[in-house]
Amino acid sequence: MRQEVQVKGSPIGLGQLLVPVKASAPTGLASGSAASSLTSGLGLAAAGQELAEVKSRIFSPGPTDFMYRLKMVDGRLAELDSRHQDSPRKCVTESAKQWALSGLPDSSNTLTGSASFWFSCKEVMSQSGGGTLTVLFGRKDGFSYVAELQKAGDDTIPTMVVLGKVDDASTKAEVWQIVLPKPSVTDTAKQHSSWMYILGDKASSNFEMAVGGTGRMNGINDSEEPNSGLGCGVRLKASSTLVSGIGRFHEAGTGGGNDATAQECNDAEVTLCAGAGDLAAKSASECTALTTFSASVPKLSYSQLKGAAPYAGYLKGKAILEMTGLPELTSFNEDASK
Repeated sequence: MRQEVQVKGSPIGLGQLLVPVKASAPTGLASGSAASSLTSGLGLAAAGQELAEVKSRIFSPGPTDFMYRLKMVDGRLAELDSRHQDSPRKCVTESAKQWALSGLPDSSNTLTGSASFWFSCKEVMSQSGGGTLTVLFGRKDGFSYVAELQKAGDDTIPTMVVLGKVDDASTKAEVWQIVLPKPSVTDTAKQHSSWMYILGDKASSNFEMAVGGTGRMNGINDSEEPNSGLGCGVRLKASSTLVSGIGRFHEAGTGGGNDATAQECNDAEVTLCAGAGDLAAKSASECTALTTFSASVPKLSYSQLKGAAPYAGYLKGKAILEMTGLPELTSFNEDASK
């Protein structure tokens, strides 16, 4: 009797977002990811404590721990890869289609930035509270692309977007992360957004990050989404030995209510230079080579992301969440034999 041989799929070969980001991030900051408590203090960072503020708000457990988020994204893609190897999926062998995004925050505060992502597969999963998680991925010219678009059905999970590009060898990655209000926030005056951009290059030990938004973070137990952590806008650039930064190291809305006054995000920018490992202050002259950012790194300033309600950052983030302009993609669930 002839036995039927089960067809297996080859590994997809997607790159991993976390690998180059973790490898290039300043060790003194990265050591806080999923390892210490999220602080609930607001207001201006004390002089000399700006990097401690960054570590506690951006590199520590909680909604702003982006490295843990990237680990989860990589894990989800590994699960899809395993499913494809068990049962080949049609979309994996199809040509990737371009999703061109425009009107993104940029380095000139004009919302004229752009980025392209290439996808061939689409997987839609259910979430708690009636929400959905849509995963997109594809490969093009030696790069892997991934998107996770999470729509909350109620207030139990965050509404957010992660967009990533990484070379297939996992040496260089670019990531956008956008957090939007919970579904219960319908007042346009409260429809804020939190944005983050990360560039990690393992080969050159270069790490660059921008973070900012509008809105505020009230505390651990009563946080109002979106949590930006450093809402008035900060940019960091680091090598294997030094980290340089510029921005306003505090949260928008610190004066009360759900928003910041113009004065709260109009104070003078702080610049810093420190050791990448111990975060100890260095003279500004030591960081001269780290003061120029890559062209892709935006200024996620309060002024660029706000404007009149409904706010500019919210509108752009919402359009991405709704997958506006995304080409039609084959469902990951469709077998290769069909």
